[in-house]
Amino acid sequence: MSRLEQGFLAAGIAGLVLCGLGVSLDAKAMLGAWLPASIFVLSFPLGALTILMVHGLTGGRWGEAVRQPLRIMIAMLPLALILLLPVLMRLDLVIPWAGADSAMLPEKVREKLAYLNMPFFLLRFAVCAAIWVVLAWMMLGSTAEDSAKTGKGRKYAFGLILHALAVSVFSIDWVLSLEPEFTSTIYALCEAAAEVVGAFALAVLVLAARRAVEVLPGGEEDVALSEDLANMQFGLVLIWIYLAFMQWIVVWGGDLPDEIRWYIVRATGGWQYLLWLLVALQAAVFASSLSRQLKRSHGGLIWLAGIVLAGHLADVFWRIRPPLFAGGPFGFWRDIAAWTCVGGLWLAVFLFLLRRPNTIVWWKREAAHG
Repeated sequence: MSRLEQGFLAAGIAGLVLCGLGVSLDAKAMLGAWLPASIFVLSFPLGALTILMVHGLTGGRWGEAVRQPLRIMIAMLPLALILLLPVLMRLDLVIPWAGADSAMLPEKVREKLAYLNMPFFLLRFAVCAAIWVVLAWMMLGSTAEDSAKTGKGRKYAFGLILHALAVSVFSIDWVLSLEPEFTSTIYALCEAAAEVVGAFALAVLVLAARRAVEVLPGGEEDVALSEDLANMQFGLVLIWIYLAFMQWIVVWGGDLPDEIRWYIVRATGGWQYLLWLLVALQAAVFASSLSRQLKRSHGGLIWLAGIVLAGHLADVFWRIRPPLFAGGPFGFWRDIAAWTCVGGLWLAVFLFLLRRPNTIVWWKREAAHG
């Protein structure tokens, strides 16, 4: 292992020790800090699956450029699922309906208990995980040439349908049900868009760190590959912003009390500063993406991908952490421990696979074609 990989691994182990201490002091508070970090790293393989299956249907040089880092993210799926197990083992400490007496729950939540119950929850999670593992096996066993073959489009189309259903169920179960009185028919789309944005930004960042993308040809004459990638990233961010704004405008226009409370929790108590940061990051992406000169420069592409990735992190933390947070300003040490552990372990494995892609057994087929 390189020094960088060893450093991330050491940070992950140190964070794991702190998380163990946090569990011994207050397991509920520690798992509340662990959940956003684990869902954040899971968003990368899920977003990468979406992007590669869409590229399998549409083709394009942009997809070929980011194919390898996206495949590495997909290969990280088992680790991301494993990182959810601590929460899954004590779900009653994190999700309010899981450990509460049904008689004590609000009437609106009791009406949902036919769906929100532990056996059905575990079954749905197992099905979602199985779908993603099968799709990961399918994508890691395919080659760039497979996308152009006749009949392959049906495989990707069917995979996208299954993936969309799994992401919808997962986002409702693991995030939306943290506040079961809140209802949003567009939330799963917001989650899927955020996953795609995060995965694509990380793929672009990895690609730009390893190659001079600005000198490679794009899809049209006098267009650099970096410009194509930046434009694609900008389009994905706009979809993400549009869906999030539509959810807010429907809640505001409908004057829905339970849904309004969801926003109040995230716009008071200091969380409004994180919201302002999130808005500022998206404004910076919008303004920067209008500059063709910036998109055609190496540093500009890294800047754009970096702030998009930072915005994705802020979004995940802002959406998931507020209802789970307790302990005042000093309670954030648990978040530091959780993100250090999850981030350190994930980055150590990611960099290891990025430098040694042939160590993934599922890739043997592509290596043979290469």
